[in-house]
Amino acid sequence: MPDAVPLTRKDKAVSGLKRFGVIFLYLWGLLAISALHKSLILSENGIPYRQGFAVVNALVLAKIMFVTEELKIGERYEREPLIYAMLFKAAVYSVVLATCEVLEGLVVGYVRGKDLAGSLADVGGGTPFGIVTTTLLLFVALLPFFGFRELCAVVGEPELHRLLFVKRARLRITDEG
Repeated sequence: MPDAVPLTRKDKAVSGLKRFGVIFLYLWGLLAISALHKSLILSENGIPYRQGFAVVNALVLAKIMFVTEELKIGERYEREPLIYAMLFKAAVYSVVLATCEVLEGLVVGYVRGKDLAGSLADVGGGTPFGIVTTTLLLFVALLPFFGFRELCAVVGEPELHRLLFVKRARLRITDEG
C-alpha cells in the first residue's frame, strides 16, 4: 500500500468547506420544502407565514452537524454493517438537531418575552408529541443523507459518483471489460 500524502491546511479547508456545503444544501432543501408545506397549510386558514428563515436555519443546523461530525459523534458503528451506521447516525443527529431547535425556540421566546409554552409553539406545535414527531421526521429525512455518506466512505467518492451519474449501459461495458 503506497504511503498516503498528508493533506495540507488548504486541502483540509477545501474538503471541510465542501462537506459543509453539502450538509447546508441538503438541510436547506429539507427546510425550504417544510416551510413551503407549512405556508400552504397556514394560508388555507388565512394565516401568513414567512419562509425566509429556511436559509438561516439551514446555515445554523449545517454548522451544528459539521461540528458534530468533526467531534466524531456517531462513529460508534464504523466497523459494523452500513445499515447500523446509517440508522445510528440518523438517530443521533436527529436528536441533536431537534434539541437545537428546542433550544432555539426557548431563546427566541425568552428574547420576545414569551412563556415556555409560547416559546416552544414553533417546534412541533410545542407539545411533547409534536417535538417527538419533529424528531422522527428529522430521522427519516436524514436516513438518505447518511446512507449516501456511508456508501461514499466504503465505495469511495469517485466510484459512487460513477455509479450514480454514468449511464447503466456504459457501466456494464466498463465492468465487463
